[in-house]
This record gives sequence, structure tokens and C-alpha cells, in this order.
Amino acid sequence: MPGTTVAAATLDQGFGYSTEPVPSEVFWRKDAVLALLREYAAAGQAHAYINESTDASYSRWVFGGDETPYAELRENVSLSPVDEPTREAMYLVAEGREAMTQRQLHDWKVRDLGYTKATAMREAPVPDDLRDGAWGVPHILKAGVDADIYKACMRGILDIGRPAMQANYAMALQVLRERLLGTPRDAWYERGLRSDVIGRFLDPARHGQPHRSDMHYLIQLLDGELSTWRATSGTNRYGFPALPANLRLARIAAAYREGMPGGTDACLPNGRHDLAKAGMGGADPRPLCLADATDRAIHRWYGQAIIDEVLAVGDISGESLSTPLQNLASPLQSSSLGHLGIPLDGQLDRIVSLDMAEAKAANRLVSVGQMSMRQGDMVLRHVSMKQCGRTP
Repeated sequence: MPGTTVAAATLDQGFGYSTEPVPSEVFWRKDAVLALLREYAAAGQAHAYINESTDASYSRWVFGGDETPYAELRENVSLSPVDEPTREAMYLVAEGREAMTQRQLHDWKVRDLGYTKATAMREAPVPDDLRDGAWGVPHILKAGVDADIYKACMRGILDIGRPAMQANYAMALQVLRERLLGTPRDAWYERGLRSDVIGRFLDPARHGQPHRSDMHYLIQLLDGELSTWRATSGTNRYGFPALPANLRLARIAAAYREGMPGGTDACLPNGRHDLAKAGMGGADPRPLCLADATDRAIHRWYGQAIIDEVLAVGDISGESLSTPLQNLASPLQSSSLGHLGIPLDGQLDRIVSLDMAEAKAANRLVSVGQMSMRQGDMVLRHVSMKQCGRTP
């Protein structure tokens, strides 16, 4: 409940942890997508609400035209009159402490659905601990990944030149650290949180090389994070708006890609896309200018990249594992991120979409008793029908 506290862990330099009290939060109070769906469901209007837009029509509305990888959000998009569910959602997201406008709620929803770029991050000062990062810093600022994790996944066993695979391990380590920091130390074992895994990836000289079991543990942890809807209107460690996990993962992959040869060839020196060189996604074989692309566009690029990278490793069945690269690829093959779990080409964009966000949000609300099972089932069936190309 608001006002109560829980003990959170704080990292020390030797990978040990101490505890200190921090305020607890009700998760939907910083999440525009969850708050809106919760309030429309409470008003008995969930069906009408999710039928207002498809992913394509919502994209045309926020962009003022067709979606492209480099599309800019339309300024001052017209909003519907504020109804009671929206007013209640505004109150929830603001946590009842200060007035919130409908425009702010709209902006948070648009951001969490992946329609924004890293423009503000390109223009921001580079933090001291990322000054030697050279390329990809704006993506790291937007993803909110710690500098030591970002760098650790470019060296040692993860110096593999496969940005999407590296990003999975970086994001998994970040999720693990954030959960450790937000959980009382005496509850780590019960919740399956292992600080020793972080030690082996970040400081193998001191803690030993990562085990194969560590790799499977991290990817399973990441699978769980990506399978639910968890967004926040809070800020990340760099002071920028926090993103959902899927978008953070794709941004980390983009950072690693920009550090490779040719990673920024499609961009101008100012970070904007080069009209003569930048690809437009889809069937266009030219590379994206990742620095100027929206989160959604980068996630589509990432979705194909992870398939290509895992397939390129070759046979990674249990009996044939013999190299570090095969060991790193093996957990991805059996996860929802690996090539066996990702939808077929042409459907990757559905992973980050309005429909999937609402389906995940409904599932989470049902799981905590904030939406009836009947309403949750209706939302899931609605999304399933649209995914199959049928009219709900």
C-alpha cells in the first residue's frame, strides 16, 4: 500500500549488498497503458476501448500519416474529450499527488508503445562512465542500462560481434541487478535471485568464468520479464523516461551494432538518417540509421537480427556444444527470444504493438485481481482474432 516501505538492496564495490528502506509502489500507478485499461474495464467499457484502434490506425493517428522507421510524432494531435475512465487513469498515474493532463497521459502511452526516438539522448551530455563507449551512447541512455554491464557484454566470452545476442545478456544482467536492488536480501533465495551470476559476468577474474547454467538462468529470467507488460512513467538511472523491457533490449542491441564496422553508415554526422543510404525497413535491404529510428523500428530490426545471429551459429544441440559462442546461443534457441520461439518473418512487428501491449496488460491485471477473468478473456480473444487477420 502507498506509504509502506520495503527493504531494497544497494550494490557495493565488491558485489555485496546492503539494505535500506525505499517506498513501495502500486505498479499500475506509473503505467498509462495499464491504468487506462484498468479504468475502462472497471467502467464495463473494456471492449469498446480496445476496439477504438488497431495498431495500424493508432500509428497513423500519432504520426499523422504512414509509419516509417524515422517518422516524427505529430505535434498537438487532437485528443477526445476526457471521459470518466480517462480521468480516473490520470489520477492513478499521477498517484494522486499532482494534477496530470490528458496530454501527459497520451505522451506516456505513446512512449511506452515505442513511438519515440533517442533525439533527446543524442543531445545530452555523455556521462563520465560512458565516455569511452564511443558509439551507441544515446541508445544506452534510453535503455537505462548500467555502464559496467554494457561494457562487460563487449568483452571476454561476450566479445562475439553479435549485437542482438550480446544485448540479451546485457538486458538480463540489468534485470537481475534491478530485481536484487528492489528485493530484501533475505528474500533473494526464495525469489530465485542470484548475485553470484552478476559477479561472474562482470568480474570473471575475481569470481570465475560464467557457467553454462548461468547463461540459461539469465535468459529464463529475461523471458519472464519480456512475457509480461511492465512499463513505468518514472525515470531511468540517466534521468530519461524508463522504457518497457522489449524496447530496452532492442536499444541495447542497437548500441552494440553502432560500435561495429558500418554501424552508422546510414546516418549523417548529426545522427539523422541519410536519405541516400538509410533503409526503410521491411523489404528494403539497406541498413537502418538506428540513431534516428523509433523504438518500434529498432525492435523490428532486432527481431530479425536475433534470428539471423542464432541461426548463423549452426548446430547448437546439447551434444554438440563446444565453443563459448554455442553455449551463449543455446539458451536463446529454447527461449521466446530464439529463432524457434519468434514468429515468422513478416510478423515480428506484432511483438511490439498496441494489440500485444493491451493483451499483456490485461493478463497482468487479471493476475492481480484488477480485471475480471471474463474481461481479460475478451481482450485476449480480441487480440488473437486481429493477429489472425479476422475482424473481432
